[in-house]
Amino acid sequence: MKNTQLALFPLPSHILPGGKLPLRLFEPRHLQMLKESFEQDRGFGIVMEEATSAGTAGRILPVGTRVKVTDFYTLNDGLLGVTVLGLDRFCIHSMTTDALGLCRAEVEPLPNWPSIHSDFSDDLLADRLREVFEQYPELDELYPDKQFEDATWLCQRWLEILPMPIYEKQMLIAKQNSEAARQFLRRLIAR
Repeated sequence: MKNTQLALFPLPSHILPGGKLPLRLFEPRHLQMLKESFEQDRGFGIVMEEATSAGTAGRILPVGTRVKVTDFYTLNDGLLGVTVLGLDRFCIHSMTTDALGLCRAEVEPLPNWPSIHSDFSDDLLADRLREVFEQYPELDELYPDKQFEDATWLCQRWLEILPMPIYEKQMLIAKQNSEAARQFLRRLIAR
């Protein structure tokens, strides 16, 4: 796999491969990012951004996920809404920001986590995630084909929705497979 350049969309949350995320796009830089992602058929990158005490944008963390748009719609306020699908992880090597404020980065693709068949020790993770989907229909609708039998899929969905410090989340996301996340989530959910 070779390095490539991607436009970045920094967020306080994250998406992983196989994940889906609705976004509101309204700033000129977001529309330029969207335009480039279609013209070059490469998508764009979602990265976690550290929040500062002043509420302004902070440091962009190095591991992100390349996404593609799977749906467009107009939101109630008239703004553009899109749903994106996580494709693959990447690591940022260098970054620039243009006059619109759009960040672009030279990124190195990282291999996706291999699928791991869930076993009995993952039952609680799956059961609790089913409960989350039941409580949040808008999240449930994003995943018509849920893969509860895949421990990697379970871990990725949990990491997307759990409120946790971004550096802890980034550390787990940067691993070569889902095992560290799996162990962490088993301990956390079992409490």
